[in-house]
Amino acid sequence: MSALSWREHPAAREEYLDALAWYDDQEAGLGDRLGDDLDNGVDFIREWPDSAPLYRGRQRIPRLRRKGTDVFPYGIIYFVRDDEVIVVAYAHERRRPGYWRKRLKDL
Repeated sequence: MSALSWREHPAAREEYLDALAWYDDQEAGLGDRLGDDLDNGVDFIREWPDSAPLYRGRQRIPRLRRKGTDVFPYGIIYFVRDDEVIVVAYAHERRRPGYWRKRLKDL
């Protein structure tokens, strides 16, 4: 099976870039390391979209999943529609849970 195509909610792209900038402000190069961690997570999801657990047992449509990153405290919130992975959020583990739910109506 080849990797699925993917896209992001515009707010997810914005939070991705904001997080990279914030980490780079903390230490030069740290934003690049976060970017690599998140990008590796997306690549994994595209290859094995059903491997991440459902988001807190959510059974509704869309069936949201959360893939944790390997290094940084982030989770990639996504769902699969047809042959496409749709990233809803790059959520920091300490941010208010579910802050991104309103984005679902845009997808």
